[in-house]
Amino acid sequence: MVQPDTAAQPGLTITRSGQSPFRLGSGSTGAAELSGITYAGGTTYYGVGDNGDRSIWQIYTSLDTRTGRIRSSQVTGGITAPGMGSDSEGIAAGPDGNTVWISDEVASSITEFSLATGLKVGAVTIPPIYQSANVQNNMGLESLSYGHGKLWTGNEEALKPDGALSTTSAGSWVRIQEFDGPDQTPGTQYAYRTDPIWRMSPFITVERSGLVDLLALPNGDVLALERELGGFLPHFRSRVYLLDFTGASDVTSVPTLSTGSFTPVVKSLLWQSNTGFSNFEGITLGPRLSNGSYTLLLVSDNGSGAMAQRQDSFSLVLNGLADPPPPIVM
Repeated sequence: MVQPDTAAQPGLTITRSGQSPFRLGSGSTGAAELSGITYAGGTTYYGVGDNGDRSIWQIYTSLDTRTGRIRSSQVTGGITAPGMGSDSEGIAAGPDGNTVWISDEVASSITEFSLATGLKVGAVTIPPIYQSANVQNNMGLESLSYGHGKLWTGNEEALKPDGALSTTSAGSWVRIQEFDGPDQTPGTQYAYRTDPIWRMSPFITVERSGLVDLLALPNGDVLALERELGGFLPHFRSRVYLLDFTGASDVTSVPTLSTGSFTPVVKSLLWQSNTGFSNFEGITLGPRLSNGSYTLLLVSDNGSGAMAQRQDSFSLVLNGLADPPPPIVM
């Protein structure tokens, strides 16, 4: 079995491609509220939405191979998947490229689907701490990513046993879970602290700050995408952190994170931006550029039209990612 590195690779940086968020069209598909995205090679990506539409969306995105800028981005079709839940938040392509895992926030589940048929072909065992009864305000399993032999997920904000949701004075304690091996057996579980809300607004009552996606890199590193909604005039802010698990406690058997009797994951800020009305909830590693850097592609959830939210793609450039080590032959 391939083991990931626990110490984050030094020297990773994220820069903008020099382009504003790019409108992601749905054509005649009706795709909306996209909250997760995964790369399938070439110009092909797959996405899911959290509006109850039981479809795996096929997304065509063409990028400039020199700058990483988006040339075109469009939902081109959908794969009907009757076994999907009502609140699909994360998606991760399987290692053979024939299946995807999808996380559902309401059901607190991760299910594997065939891209050829849309049928359910497997399910991941979820630790009981994530059960639906422990989820606060629809802030459950939002994240999903596969890389370097491991599947990763995490809840958006604190579970009921783990304390309060994010406030202006403190972030929220969440649990990041890794799964190992061909059957994706639950492995180590880590504690992670989200950022606090910058400022409350008199105009809304849904301010939040949480973990909305994870990205497992081919070298074993993991990135975290945080999303905040706050400010006097409310707007979205996105942040990407590099995680370092060195010395972090396994909190699988810790009944509550509110006591602080553990060592959390260390996070280092790589990029942040006020993204206005673009509510970015999904991130994936895209193709390599001509200079050796990689693209990062983000997707935003346009919600139900509130706050003029947009459905966008957005490209960033990840610099300094070394080539992955060769596979271990057992």
